[in-house]
Amino acid sequence: MAQVESNQRSRLPKGMSSGNPIPMRLTPEERAFLEDLAAKECRSISNMARMVFLRGMEVIAD
Repeated sequence: MAQVESNQRSRLPKGMSSGNPIPMRLTPEERAFLEDLAAKECRSISNMARMVFLRGMEVIAD
């Protein structure tokens, strides 16, 4: 019995580029805070970091 080959799907949101990710350095306290936020919202740490970044961009743009 042969296994059916399937195309690997991206886990990125539609329209998101996977090239050139931006590393972000956090203090242990900042990372712990981010991990707590992510856990409360059932998100990954990287997704929570992106949400915080986007919210901050809105504030700065105003």
